[in-house]
Amino acid sequence: MRIDPRHSGSAWLASIRVGLLVLSLFALVSAACTSSLAVDQAPGPELPAGFRRIESRHLILDTDLPPDPDVDVLGEAFDQAFPQWCAIFKIDPEKNSFWRVHGYLMKSRERFEAAGLAPLDLPRFKSGFARGDDLWFFDQSSDYYRRHLLLHEGTHAFMNRFLGGVGSAWYAEAMAELLATHRYQDGKLTLNYFPRSRDEVSKWGRIEIVQTAFAKRQALSLGKIFNYDSRAHQDNDAYGWCWATAAFLDRNPRYHERFWKLIEWAGRPEFDREAQRILEANPAELSEDWQLYVANLDYGYDFARMQVPLEIGQPLSDDGIHVTVAADRFWQPSGVRVERGDSVRVRAKGRYQLADGEKPWMSEPDGVTIRYYQGRPLGMLLMAVRADALTPQEATGLIKPMAVGSDATLKFDRAGTLYFRVNDSAGQLADNSGSLDVEITRATRAQVERTTKSAAKR
Repeated sequence: MRIDPRHSGSAWLASIRVGLLVLSLFALVSAACTSSLAVDQAPGPELPAGFRRIESRHLILDTDLPPDPDVDVLGEAFDQAFPQWCAIFKIDPEKNSFWRVHGYLMKSRERFEAAGLAPLDLPRFKSGFARGDDLWFFDQSSDYYRRHLLLHEGTHAFMNRFLGGVGSAWYAEAMAELLATHRYQDGKLTLNYFPRSRDEVSKWGRIEIVQTAFAKRQALSLGKIFNYDSRAHQDNDAYGWCWATAAFLDRNPRYHERFWKLIEWAGRPEFDREAQRILEANPAELSEDWQLYVANLDYGYDFARMQVPLEIGQPLSDDGIHVTVAADRFWQPSGVRVERGDSVRVRAKGRYQLADGEKPWMSEPDGVTIRYYQGRPLGMLLMAVRADALTPQEATGLIKPMAVGSDATLKFDRAGTLYFRVNDSAGQLADNSGSLDVEITRATRAQVERTTKSAAKR
């Protein structure tokens, strides 16, 4: 404080007292401000015997697990997640660098409760739980899945802190699952990673949940998932469906922008209304895209190659038509539309590659019989009929493929446009190459009769 030399005596002492009072008030205000920023960084009381603490910039993690490199690195992984969360949710990382979460990694919940590290009102969760800036999760037999749970609950904590909420039940878990599904390689963390193989995500199992349900004809519609309440996630299958929903909406170019717009509504009571308005602008198209995704979901799912051009064909001319079918794409329209009761003959020829390894697998339209995919030879030519228009409740014909191979005569029980593809996994299209020529002609009565008799014998 600057002192004016013209002051003397009692006036001078009075000015000193005023100055000291101002300094004291400033110190109190400064301490209060500092305290408000540092509250998230307080280390907490000393831990009881049998517990240890892992600390990083954005995480304090108390655990009853012994030292282990894969456990001890969790703080570093969490710190790497913070700037990625900030980028995804458009939060300034510099202004919010003070944020710190207190986590509890538990081998024994009872031990944490006895030590006062797990409140008695904490719900009886199966895997993990977040409340405010605190989170609890159980140890796992998989290093990957242990990190997954930390990042899942961390996403909940981040959204609650910086967005003011997590939206409805399906969205909260969809976002947490989407961002927790990660890659951690050579010390580098990548959130929102679509796994290319089961080995990358040990004990995760989200894709298998969807595959199993589809095989049992128990696949869920988006409507059922959007209507999840908070109790649904007592069942692990709900996490699989929420992840699948988020991955579908994020990576399908038709829905990507609409999906990420929901961030603006996460902390607002109008979330459900806006989510329905934003996502369901074209419900029939959304339903068909979802059906195709669920029916073919696999590791390494190639969203770009799995996009289906939506076209309405023309009636088949008397001269027939030749169509080229690429081996590295999903359903491809033929330009031919059929009516119910029509019959056509399809003949195909060509040689194309199904893998590009040291010994590439070559196939012809009948497929490679030493390996099968979804019950048919790998590489076999398939055909389906897509209706001109669907209601959101109808099943698309594209999830009901018919075997064609090199030569087939087919009679149709529905009207629509003919689509073709080779039989292969949605995660294995990128290493295919080449194409086949498909000839479509009207079937003669004799050809139809021969096909009918052959089918009756089988």
